Amino acid sequence: MLSGAALADPRSREARETLPQLESDERMIQICGLEAMEQVHSWRPDFRPDALVAYALSDPTIAGDRIHANGAAFRSEGSWYEISFDCAVSPDHMQVQSFSFRVGDPVPQEEWEAHNLTTKS
Repeated sequence: MLSGAALADPRSREARETLPQLESDERMIQICGLEAMEQVHSWRPDFRPDALVAYALSDPTIAGDRIHANGAAFRSEGSWYEISFDCAVSPDHMQVQSFSFRVGDPVPQEEWEAHNLTTKS
């Protein structure tokens, strides 16, 4: 999975150190969010995701070591886009084991504030 390579990058030192300290479900949301951003960029290099909100349009469903985020959004080049993803992680919630996603429509700018989607990193 692509999140492993991203975390191995020396520039990700802070993320590597912070991840184990997070509560289990939050750790899963973060590692799956990272995987989503890496997968989107790999799929379409013109997308350069720099933020993802798993609960932007609706709350994700977490069951055991799996998360289904049907109402997530990612930001690329200053615009927000809908994304849904399914992510399964290792029992310690530190590694992604399987991942699938679907990118949807752009989120209209007039809806950003209502969904707490920021314009800056």
